[in-house]
Amino acid sequence: MTLMIVNLGCSLIMTACGLWILTGRRMSRLVRIFCALIATGGSVNALGMIAALCNLGNFVYGDIWPGEVIVNIGTSALMMRCTWRTLNSQSHAASPNPI
Repeated sequence: MTLMIVNLGCSLIMTACGLWILTGRRMSRLVRIFCALIATGGSVNALGMIAALCNLGNFVYGDIWPGEVIVNIGTSALMMRCTWRTLNSQSHAASPNPI
């Protein structure tokens, strides 16, 4: 039960952060799409956990796994993009500047 409440808190934080970053105009469209996935999955996950905790509609924790999958897709895609950019920036920094 304690871990479910911690997971609920994390899902709410991911939803809020994903929505906040989603509205930023300085982010690329791809980053905003990833943040939309994180916000959507986090909100679905949070609503499912709230329903399971309050015994609404006979939900159990196993019923809300699609929300976690969506969060994981958005998070992993965002992390892959950041890793790719880091690797590319290091390779450009290591190459000599042409004259």
